[in-house]
Amino acid sequence: MAPSMMKALAALAGAFAVAALAACSPAGSAADPADDGTLHVARAESFDGWDPDKAAAYSTYQTLQGVLEPLLRVAPDGTGVEAGLAESWSYDADALTWTFVLREGTAFSDGSPLTSADVAFSAGVWAEGPNYGALYANLTGVTTPDERTAVFSLAAPDSTLPVLMTWSSSAIFPEDFGGLSKEEYFAKPVGAGAFVVADWTPGGRITLEKNPHYYLEGRPYLDRVVIEVVADATERGAQFQAGQVDIAEYVSAIDAKQYGDGLVDLPVGQVEHLSFNTTRAPLDDPQLRRALAHAIDYDAIVEGAFRGYGSAPRGIIPPNLANWAPPSAAPFALDLDEARELLADSATPEPGPLELIYDAGNPTDHLVAQVVAANLAELDLEVTLTALETGAFLSRAYGLDADMVLWSYGAVSPDVIDPLGWIHGTSWLFTGFEGETVEQQFFAYTATESPDEKQSIVEAVQDDALANAQAISLAEFQVLHGVADRVSGFSAAPWGMYYWDTIEVGEG
Repeated sequence: MAPSMMKALAALAGAFAVAALAACSPAGSAADPADDGTLHVARAESFDGWDPDKAAAYSTYQTLQGVLEPLLRVAPDGTGVEAGLAESWSYDADALTWTFVLREGTAFSDGSPLTSADVAFSAGVWAEGPNYGALYANLTGVTTPDERTAVFSLAAPDSTLPVLMTWSSSAIFPEDFGGLSKEEYFAKPVGAGAFVVADWTPGGRITLEKNPHYYLEGRPYLDRVVIEVVADATERGAQFQAGQVDIAEYVSAIDAKQYGDGLVDLPVGQVEHLSFNTTRAPLDDPQLRRALAHAIDYDAIVEGAFRGYGSAPRGIIPPNLANWAPPSAAPFALDLDEARELLADSATPEPGPLELIYDAGNPTDHLVAQVVAANLAELDLEVTLTALETGAFLSRAYGLDADMVLWSYGAVSPDVIDPLGWIHGTSWLFTGFEGETVEQQFFAYTATESPDEKQSIVEAVQDDALANAQAISLAEFQVLHGVADRVSGFSAAPWGMYYWDTIEVGEG
């Protein structure tokens, strides 16, 4: 990495920590833990709301799974699927069915029984979702032989349905939303998760209270979870040091030192990506996209922005998942001569200013955006950086309302079918690139039980991303959480998700 780039990155990082820590913890900014029954969580991202089909941020997935559980759970180490609301599940490849048997006595948080009729109703809601509904296109119906048995019929073979049944998009709702309209229900939902909604605001505090009807006996151990959005990273660190925060979620690499021995660094499981809007000029030209890809200093991003918690990109699909495979060719690398040659031969050799949007709550993304802008300036390309609040950012990203989108993604379950579904559900990572091919790859993956065939499909997806450069991987990195000494029972998968019902809090 060039010394000038290192110097610029150091200056930018210093700007995030200018204020003294003591000055960043105003009175009343976070509740002091008053008893051993309350978990205080701080995060940068705001909450997308209780409709799982609209979820796009890890903060939302984390919150949803505490209230609206799906049928199955992910193993604590992130390597498999475990029983949840369903105690067993079985596949009949000849009949093209998956059968799920509910635990006896399961109930929603209001005490009403949870039955197979609720599962059948929920499956219909999933399929209607404008964002993730396509993931359920292979389901042709759900029959209910009895109150505890739900039989999912398939249009084609599917070896991966249990993985899909761990996702927040597969949450179980009461039949007919318990007599409420969809809008009324998602304003304050009744679910079968470990906690119930006491009160919430989209961009602020969320208070969850213990579900007395939770199906796992003796859990949750907590009485409540209080979640605060604290946009300023230095303030979050100060609150953690002061004992006002028990868990600080998704700490950026540049703030990691604030957490000392409380920092939990997970295996590499995330991909930082730069996505190009392929639906309009000038980035509808793959030649131009490849030129930009060769202008990026990937080492500067890994070393400067991720500070030892990142590594060079190996593809567009996050690692540490079952059946992951790299592309068959080397990923993009910095080569300014190649970049200039491709740019000169592109349809728009002198494109106008390009806008790059990113989440303002993520200081690492700010540094990465600065590197990208400086790199593209080497090609005499002007980049306008727009930092947005999470909700506004996602609205523009989903709406394909920017030239370039900078974000990161990982999994929420242990199989590579997970990111394949995300790629499809986000119009190829917010690029608007044609989705028919990846949809076919998604369903081809679900149809086979052969690991070799699954890895071959993943390799093809990786190769397609290199050939078309609709979205490029900038780095792979580790998720970091700050976890206080008084917290026990915390266990996060490589992608950072964890369950609140396993956690206890006490004296640190």
